[in-house]
Formats: sequence, structure tokens, C-alpha cells
Amino acid sequence: MANKEITIKDVAKLAECSPTTVSRVINNSDHPVSQDTAEKVQAAIEKLNFSPNRIAQGLKSDKSNIIGVIVHDICDSYFAQMVKGIEEFISGHEYIVNIYNTSRSVEKELHAVNMLKANRADAIVFAGGALMDKEYEQKMYTIIEQLKSQNTVLLGVTPHPFEIKNINLGNQKAAAMITEYLIEQGHQKIAFVDGPQNLYTSYLRRKGLKESLNKYNLNLNDELIFSGDFSFEGGRKAALELLKKIDEITAVLAANDATALGLIWELNNQGIKVPEDISVVGIDDLPEAKYSYPPLTTVSLPIYQLGTNIGKYLLKSLTNDQSSDLESVEMKLIKRKSVKKII
Repeated sequence: MANKEITIKDVAKLAECSPTTVSRVINNSDHPVSQDTAEKVQAAIEKLNFSPNRIAQGLKSDKSNIIGVIVHDICDSYFAQMVKGIEEFISGHEYIVNIYNTSRSVEKELHAVNMLKANRADAIVFAGGALMDKEYEQKMYTIIEQLKSQNTVLLGVTPHPFEIKNINLGNQKAAAMITEYLIEQGHQKIAFVDGPQNLYTSYLRRKGLKESLNKYNLNLNDELIFSGDFSFEGGRKAALELLKKIDEITAVLAANDATALGLIWELNNQGIKVPEDISVVGIDDLPEAKYSYPPLTTVSLPIYQLGTNIGKYLLKSLTNDQSSDLESVEMKLIKRKSVKKII
């Protein structure tokens, strides 16, 4: 028997019952099965090391036990922390977490959602910000409506232009908060290293920066907005461009921590000291932010905690818990050593 696949018939034979009874025990059927028989079936399953065919079970129950998580860059600590939180809360329950890495590509993101729809995913988490693209919005709208008709639980981290459960992570507020801190420290000549242009998160963080500047009758000049892509390497490249305007700037807000860390590294490499010559701040409070030189001042968005909250919400939603709601996470300013007071 060790040389062939164990089937439900083998379990039934050892438990001295019918395959139908074994199926009822495996699927927790409402059809009554005596405790003695159920125990025999469980013992046979353990002895034979039998694994039920989840695909076949899904076809019968219209459930796949698949939770899809769509991320933009799995190498980014932001997404790694969130996925870790989701997975650790989900583990121990009979769900498979499928991670799709899309690199902020419209085509890859549409493909990922179509694959999850075809496999009748029980839930999908859009872990990255919405892509600002008309084709994406139009095609995704149709897929989203089809997923709703399949009763798929849909969740977006940061606002998405679809009628799904969206988490307002507070990107605009975080940027406004860190900008206000810079202004309080005497900085008025503030530059911005942007995120990906097609990403709504970048737009919100840029908007938050401008909101605080306007509050103090300050402006963000276009020539002080530098391109970035939310990566360490993008921060390094931005630093080289920023050097051309270094005499016009006292502080820089990077659109995220990964960018800020690359920025600090390259500025130091070019002989520009942080914060003596220029102050640098970020957003996210990634684990490595406290270990940079100097340690990075940033806004904490507790991403791992958000991940566990998402996992908890999904489990409740998938078990039809009417009380299910998503617990919010609280952002806070983390003051370290990358800002110089110039008042």
C-alpha cells in the first residue's frame, strides 16, 4: 500500500465503514455519524497518513481554501512584514496563502487576479496601493464584480477604486505628520523623493506633504520633487540628482523608508553628512530604519500588526462571523537622529 496513493476507499476499509461515511467525517457533514465510527475513521486517517483531495472537496463545497495576497515587491520589507503577519495568523487553519508578486505591472496584477478567480479563491488581499491606470481600472472592475458573485472576500490596503472593503492606512496623514515635524524643527526648504508614478500611495504621500507646507504658507517647487521607486537603489539615484540642488534644500522627505535609507547611504558616500548638512526622513518605520547611520526619523505604520489584523478579519469573514471588522493600527512619529534642528 505504501507504493500507491492512499484513497478514501482504503480509509473506509480499515475503519470498516463506507467511503460515504469517511467523506462525512472529513467534511464535518451535518449527516449524523456515531462518535465510535468517527473515531475509527480518524484513527484510520492517521494510520494511513491520508490527505484528502482538497481540489475535489472544493468542487463539491464551492470553496478552495485559497487566500490570495497580491504584493508589489516581495523583497520590500513593507510587504514582507505584512505577509508575515497575515500568514502567521492564518497558519494552523486549513487555508493556503498564495502570494503573487506583480512588480506594479498592470498585466501581472490582472493575470494574478484572473488566476485567483479561476481557482475560486475564498479571499483576495490587494496588499499594495491601487495602480493609477485606466485599463487596469476598467478590466479590474469587471473581474471584481465576477469575484463578488463567487462570494470571494475582497480587501484592499489603502483605497482602491472598486466597491470592496478598503483599509485607510493613513498615507496622506503620515506624510503630513512628518512634514509638520520638519517645519517645527525650522525647515522650510523641503524636497521630496517620490514613489512610483502610477501608484496611488505615492500620490497620497505627496499630497500629505503639500498639505502641511500649505498650512504654513510654504510651497513644494517642482524642481525639488525627485523621481523614486520605493527602493533603496531608487533612493541612491535620487541622492545624485538632489546634489545638484543641495544649496536650496535643508531637509528631504522620502516617500518611504527604503528610499530614505538609500538616500542617506549615497549622500554619506558623496561626503554629505546627515543630519549635519541635510536632514532626511521617511515613512513606514521598517525594521532596518533604526539601524541606519544615522538612525532614521520616520512615521511608524505598524505593518506586521496590520497583517495579523487582516488575517483575523479574513478568518472571521470566511466563517460568516457577522461581528467581523478590521482593527485599525495607530501611526506615530518616531524621532531618531536623522533630523537637525535649525531654529
